[in-house]
Amino acid sequence: MAKPLPIPARTELDDALDQVGAQDLSDSLGQVARKLPLAAGVETVAIRLRDSDGEGKLHLVASVGTPVTERRNPLFYTQSIAQARSMFALKARHSLARTLGFTWLEGVWVKSDGEPLGTITVGSRTERRPTKEQMSLLQDAADRLGEKLREVDRSRRKLESITRETLRTSLATPVEAPARVAKKLRPRELTILALYSEGLSALEIADVFVISPHTVRTHIKNAYRRLGVHSREEAARLIHAERVLELV
Repeated sequence: MAKPLPIPARTELDDALDQVGAQDLSDSLGQVARKLPLAAGVETVAIRLRDSDGEGKLHLVASVGTPVTERRNPLFYTQSIAQARSMFALKARHSLARTLGFTWLEGVWVKSDGEPLGTITVGSRTERRPTKEQMSLLQDAADRLGEKLREVDRSRRKLESITRETLRTSLATPVEAPARVAKKLRPRELTILALYSEGLSALEIADVFVISPHTVRTHIKNAYRRLGVHSREEAARLIHAERVLELV
């Protein structure tokens, strides 16, 4: 028998949906994305909106649960309507879903008067699956977004700006590292080292934080010294592998 949805999770999602259109679009959609995993029983969420004055492409405007290295796939940021339909039809069998390691994937359309305004894609890499009630909640969230987004600015320029800000914000978010790692590093050193260990170059990290590549390399060098490591691979094991062990 499926467990009922936690009332706080459902209420928090309702509150986040109420704010869409009333607050900054990027912030409010980010709040919806952050509330969906617990409320809908999924591990990852990606919300995309369709531009109204370009080629009708779907632009990523909010994302939760996807590692940095996987976010470097161009299809993760912009999709055509045809690509979205293909992914929703093939689900976890889609090539991009397999590349991103999904064992389960679903998508729902955000529509207004039958016109697609965007999509919500959710997925899991483990055996976690939403209940029928949670899938119904996901569809309800999409329907409510359709009503909220009918009159908002969905120009290509606006959506591309939100995508860049979404990426910058997600990359700059403090990292949850093992305690013995976090206590040895300054917050900026930890964040930069985590991005570097996930495969980003010094130049890419510098672009995120609007600093020089030299400054990035200095942070990495200092972090190596404090942790007693000598390579990207050693840093990745310390930050990521040990974090997983703490959670088991």
